Amino acid sequence: HFCEKCFNEIQGESVSLGDDPSQPQTTINKEQFSKRKNDTLDPELFVECTECGRKMHQICVLHHEIIWPSGFVCDGCLKKSARTRKENKFSAKRLPSTRLGTFLENRVNDFLRRQNHPESGEVTVRVVHASDKTVEVKPGMKARFVDSGEMAESFPYRTKALFAFEEIDGVDLCFFGMHVQEYGSDCPPPNQRRVYISYLDSVHFFRPKCLRTAVYHEILIGYLEYVKKLGYTTGHIWACPPSEGDDYIFHCHPPDQKIPKPKRLQEWYKKMLDKAVSERIVHDYKDIFKQATEDRLTSAKELPYFEGDFWPNVLEESIKELEQEEEERKREENTSNESTDVTKGDSKNAKKKNNKKTSKNKSSLSRGNKKKPGMPNVSNDLSQKLYATMEKHKEVFFV
Repeated sequence: HFCEKCFNEIQGESVSLGDDPSQPQTTINKEQFSKRKNDTLDPELFVECTECGRKMHQICVLHHEIIWPSGFVCDGCLKKSARTRKENKFSAKRLPSTRLGTFLENRVNDFLRRQNHPESGEVTVRVVHASDKTVEVKPGMKARFVDSGEMAESFPYRTKALFAFEEIDGVDLCFFGMHVQEYGSDCPPPNQRRVYISYLDSVHFFRPKCLRTAVYHEILIGYLEYVKKLGYTTGHIWACPPSEGDDYIFHCHPPDQKIPKPKRLQEWYKKMLDKAVSERIVHDYKDIFKQATEDRLTSAKELPYFEGDFWPNVLEESIKELEQEEEERKREENTSNESTDVTKGDSKNAKKKNNKKTSKNKSSLSRGNKKKPGMPNVSNDLSQKLYATMEKHKEVFFV
């Protein structure tokens, strides 16, 4: 299975299948693939007890053939013969640990011990993926700034995926996931020494319920504290709730788990950041419009450029709009140059009208150039469009 985007990015007329490059790979012609909508519901699989023959949902009894290859024995049969189930060796604790995972795990468990709630289970945090990637500058920005040497053509970063598990009734339950992008000292400006929290997701099964939000906040604040110690100076958050039917990290969510409204999610992040400020982990935070204004941002090339972020697409769309506006202006100029006046009287009247039109254009230009107090002087239309979009969406982006 390939999503449409990844399928279209595959070069050539065929697709090679196989993860191991040392093994021979299967090649399939692109024409053999068919386009399908990913909405097929798979039937729930059953497992049969090897002793009594009862059938049960595999997911309900948490049975996996890789963990228990000798087959499934139900709780009733185990109880009758006074046996216990064989230990699951594939537990969260046995996943490889990292400095970041251990740091977050200690912070969360220290917090839970202080709360001393009887329902709290031990939390395990693991970084399950870390790799080096590069974000390429899109064509519009490339033509404007990269080709002239004003901006780097790509920005290297390290991507990490981390997950938190709680032990509930002897079972590891994954309740929180986060994907981050880390742009280090080796990355060119404007991305240098910045982190971007690209995705954050949860399922509402953490116990106790009353500490759920606090634990999420502890993980986030802990991450900001950790990267600050490594020398990163700025963090970026896009507070964007998923649309109805969309899922960010976990492939599905409980039907009774509500999707937060944008305003509520913004307040959720503000509460977390206020706590981080009170602990002196974060110096301060603000919306992206205020940050750009205070930093005296005068060009689109000065805006941090992250993989999958909102702003690279906004810049591309703005550049296309400006190019279309320029084409329309040139067409209008060509049309007006081709038209000629028929009579001198008409020419005189036209002159009066043109004078009126010129004065009208001057007044509209002066209105267009009016800027808000404190905003830096921006010399081009792209920067003006960028500031207008920033002001419109400023509540959603934290810096």
